[in-house]
Amino acid sequence: MSRSIANQALMHPFSVLRRIGFSAATMQRLERYRGRQDRQGRVVSVLSWADGTWCALALHCEKFGAVIVDEGQQTEAYEDARSMIHDGFLPLLKLRWEAHA
Repeated sequence: MSRSIANQALMHPFSVLRRIGFSAATMQRLERYRGRQDRQGRVVSVLSWADGTWCALALHCEKFGAVIVDEGQQTEAYEDARSMIHDGFLPLLKLRWEAHA
């Protein structure tokens, strides 16, 4: 793993997944995941990295709707996403909410 790739994630809106061309069944799974997270007060965004690794990331967005994903969290998400993709799973991750971050 290249450290420079792992901590250089780009965040995209969930709608980017609709443009990628996933199968209808995969999109249904992603939409269900998004719906479950939405009911729990989370927003689902997409993180992507230069090497093609990506993940759908559930985030807590408080009143201000702002979230910071620091380099350490980007690296952890990258490693988890690559592992899940390698094992044939959809990379669906949750960012742990830090109340006093």
